[in-house]
Amino acid sequence: MINSMTTGYLFDTGFLTSALTDSLPEKWTRPWNEIIKRGKAGYIIEPVIAETSYQLMTKKGINKEMSKNHIIRIKSLDSMNILNLNDNDSFKASLYRTSFSKFSLSLVDCFILAAANRLKLKIYTTDEPLKRVAKKINVSYNYLPIRS
Repeated sequence: MINSMTTGYLFDTGFLTSALTDSLPEKWTRPWNEIIKRGKAGYIIEPVIAETSYQLMTKKGINKEMSKNHIIRIKSLDSMNILNLNDNDSFKASLYRTSFSKFSLSLVDCFILAAANRLKLKIYTTDEPLKRVAKKINVSYNYLPIRS
């Protein structure tokens, strides 16, 4: 909602899990289609891949092989980029986790914030604490509360 100069979309676990199980809310089908049709750049970080695979297997009941196939399909999209995290992302994620401890952010969420902040990406999230901290640090976001 903030920072209109975003360069692409960074997806959290909730968004990716919804996209891979064809349960994406209508509000988010446009940005997802922009990625698929290569009109906009999409970004994910490996820790989100790990969480998404876990969610697919445990909460969605998808077997390990099918979960892996879903992940590979996402990663192979032309406009999907796997971000390399760096030392600054690590230090910033640590700072966010410490500074915003009252929000109980996961370390993965802190890495999402650090990468989005560095690259001016818009976060798509289903996680309310992530949304709240993004707003506080002036990172653009689009939030939908989805219960899995």
